[in-house]
Amino acid sequence: MDRYLKHWAVATAVLVLGALALNLLVDPLWYGQGNRLTGRNYEFNERVSKANLFLQDPTRYDCLILGSSTSTIVRPSLLAPHRCLNLAFSAGVVGEFLAYARWLRAHGARPSLVIVGTDFVNFDPRVDAQVDVPDFVARSEAPPPRWKSYLSLDALLWSVLAVLDQSPYPKFYDERFEVVIRPDAGTFDPEGVWLPPRVLDPARVARFGELRALFPEARVIGWMPPLSAWHVAELERAGMLPDYLRGLHALTSVLDEVYDFAVPSDVTARTDNTYDGRHYGNEVNARVTRRLAGHEDTFGVRVGGLTLEAYRALYTEGLRSFRAGGQASPSAPVSGPPVP
Repeated sequence: MDRYLKHWAVATAVLVLGALALNLLVDPLWYGQGNRLTGRNYEFNERVSKANLFLQDPTRYDCLILGSSTSTIVRPSLLAPHRCLNLAFSAGVVGEFLAYARWLRAHGARPSLVIVGTDFVNFDPRVDAQVDVPDFVARSEAPPPRWKSYLSLDALLWSVLAVLDQSPYPKFYDERFEVVIRPDAGTFDPEGVWLPPRVLDPARVARFGELRALFPEARVIGWMPPLSAWHVAELERAGMLPDYLRGLHALTSVLDEVYDFAVPSDVTARTDNTYDGRHYGNEVNARVTRRLAGHEDTFGVRVGGLTLEAYRALYTEGLRSFRAGGQASPSAPVSGPPVP
């Protein structure tokens, strides 16, 4: 019996240490350098992994990027000389941005630049019920220690999936923790595009005003990510477009700058540069980031300085051109190599 228990204890220790070693090498929660086996880091739990990334060197960053999955594509390396942390995560909503902003502030973040995604769903008051932040964020504490996280079965599963290159998402984070769209991401099929009905309230800009107040020393840029022309046409058909535009235009009263990449254009009227009409390819994403960095481009509208009527007219003309089949030159393919 004693021999059996001894063998059982040794086998258990070997399995536990082996799992811990694999987790430390793959580092699925980004306590260190990330995946040192393949260089591909997957979004298994961005709400935790990006907090860990920040805490590695909180004083390094003078720029923060907040938003949902459509903001994860903003590439910090293209925002130099700013040192940006992209803390966007899938399905994020403004209430979560606020929670993380308070957590970041409590841990010493004092950015001079904040870039926040202003996806139209944030103007639906119901999204406040979706707020789902880890307990450590709510309590302004640090995430669980590395050893505790990496002795869990969840972490082991994530590490195995990463080694096998199995991810439910058509993208990954590279060695710099920047998003790369996979070559096999596929292309967008606009057939049957439908958006759930929402009541959009322009007064919700106040939520972004709260975010602005948390970083009074920063320049805060809001941006509406690219959205396929089919989705915009559906917003119009469903009667949501007027309040959507009123809300985005009202952001100019609380943020320093606002950009809109969803105005129907040659980029958003194509299907081969996006896999779902909301998440775009590497070259488009680089173009967006450079525009946010201040580079001139015909893609993306600077909303500040436009009257609401002029802003609406851009959408009206964009949709008219789209429906007439008057798209301009082809835009970037959905996949392809990352743009340096």
